[in-house]
Amino acid sequence: MKAETTTRKQSKETAPSEGLSHRQEAGPNRTCILVLGMHRSGTSAITRVLSLLGASLPKNLLGAGPGNPTGHWEPERLVHLHDQMLREAGSRWDDWRPFDPEKLGAERLEHYRSEIARIVAEEFDDAPLFVIKDPRICRFAPLYESILAQAGIASRLVLPVRNPLDVSASP
Repeated sequence: MKAETTTRKQSKETAPSEGLSHRQEAGPNRTCILVLGMHRSGTSAITRVLSLLGASLPKNLLGAGPGNPTGHWEPERLVHLHDQMLREAGSRWDDWRPFDPEKLGAERLEHYRSEIARIVAEEFDDAPLFVIKDPRICRFAPLYESILAQAGIASRLVLPVRNPLDVSASP
């Protein structure tokens, strides 16, 4: 009797779950690395290293600037969309208050969810591993995790840590 229970238990653990597709059983076959952190905290350097290790960058990158001559490695189209979304919600990238997506209203929030999903799909095609870096995402990382999960993409978060004095002294 005890052996039968053990056998049944083992077969349940190893048998595929009924009603789940192969993709759900195996888990997502794509992964997005979200690099979170404020400006000058090392997010650009980490994003570039991740890309050199094989993570795809977006097709349309935000250009280099005086403070970052090699580039920011940010998806230009998403940066503009993030600014628009924050502005519409009465916020900004440097607002210290928590971002409340409900301020957008259900219809506008759904619009932004769709736009983010569409732009991610266009910028990264079917890349199995890709990296998105934009300091604004710190304001709404749970929104991104939800959008990516809905698309069947696993998300991994990277948060670089740099001494705040070094951050504030960085040009």
